[in-house]
Amino acid sequence: MARVNAFPNHMGARSIVATLPEALIGFQATRTNRTPSATARIDALISFLLKSRAGSAEEISLAVVKTERLQLRSITRLVRGEMIMQGVKATSWGELSAAEQLYYSLRLEEEVNKQLQLPIYKCNKQWAAKLLLQEKMKGERQCKKRREEKATEQN
Repeated sequence: MARVNAFPNHMGARSIVATLPEALIGFQATRTNRTPSATARIDALISFLLKSRAGSAEEISLAVVKTERLQLRSITRLVRGEMIMQGVKATSWGELSAAEQLYYSLRLEEEVNKQLQLPIYKCNKQWAAKLLLQEKMKGERQCKKRREEKATEQN
């Protein structure tokens, strides 16, 4: 882990901001909700990366963006499984140490780059990888809570 964490920018410079302008389209900030949803931010990132890969300014279809998002989440599930296999007991992203957060976000960036050739490693402070893993862990907690509530209702 220390070797990987020592060079977080080894794949290239990081320059993509956490909230791209596309994510703000149709978003109304409120007193309690100041940033767009995770899905909107990831969709905007995917669209931005696919446009830059193609070298064109034409719009990417929503179906293509959705397919890429689902593949990103699939890879995120694999990295989460890797975390569990390595003995990580944390159920929320905040329970992990900073070194663990950095390690697993870098692992996710590597896997996404290897499998999808999608350079999410260009995101400042690994925001996309951290967001994907955070959302996965949040979903696991919510699923567990629903199962427990359902089990108590049946008893």
